[in-house]
Amino acid sequence: MGVVLHQTSKNTLIIFLGFFVGGINVLFLYTHFLEDDYYGLVTFLLSSANILLPLMVFGMQHTIIKFFSSYKSKINRDNFLITAIFLPILIILPLGFLGSLFYNFITEILSKENIIIKDYTWLIFFLAVFMGYFEVFYAWSKVQFQSVFGNSIRELFARISISFLLFAVYFHWIDNEQFIYAIVWVYFLRMLIMMIYAFRLYMPET
Repeated sequence: MGVVLHQTSKNTLIIFLGFFVGGINVLFLYTHFLEDDYYGLVTFLLSSANILLPLMVFGMQHTIIKFFSSYKSKINRDNFLITAIFLPILIILPLGFLGSLFYNFITEILSKENIIIKDYTWLIFFLAVFMGYFEVFYAWSKVQFQSVFGNSIRELFARISISFLLFAVYFHWIDNEQFIYAIVWVYFLRMLIMMIYAFRLYMPET
C-alpha cells in the first residue's frame, strides 16, 4: 500500500505540472508564437488522432491492465504481452491501406472548412499509431507497478517539447510547417521512450 500511495502522490503532482505547462502553451505560447491557422491545425490533428487511437490499438492498453494478472506463468504472460503488441498491427495495416486508397476523398472532406488541413491529413494516422502504442507500453509498465515514469512522459514530455518548439518558431529557428512535423516526431519519441522503458521493466521471451 505504501508503494501505491507513494506513486499516487507523485502522479498527482505530475498531472498538476502537466496542466500548468499545458496552460502556458495554450494561453500564451500558441496564441503569441504560432499563426492562428496552424494553431487550429495542431488542435485538429491531435484531436483527430485521439479519436482514432482506441481503434488503432484495439483497446489493448485496457486489455493488458485487466487480464495481465490473470496469467500466472511467465510463458503465458510473455505470450499475452507479445499478442498485445502485434495484434493492433492487424488493424493498423488494413486501415493504412484503406486510408491511402481513399486519401484524396478523405482529404477533400476534412479540408472543406479549412484548406490548410489537406496537406497534413496523413499525419493523423501516424499520430494515432504513436499515441496508441504509447498507451500500450504505458499499460505494460503499470502492470509492473511502475507508473510514475510513464505518467511523467505522458503528461510532461509532449507539453514541454512543444513549449521548446514554440520558442523555436518565435526565434525563427523553424517555421510553422516544420513545427507541425516536429510535433509528430515528439509523439514518436514519446512512444519510443515508453517502449524502451517498458522492455527494461519486463522483456518477454519468444
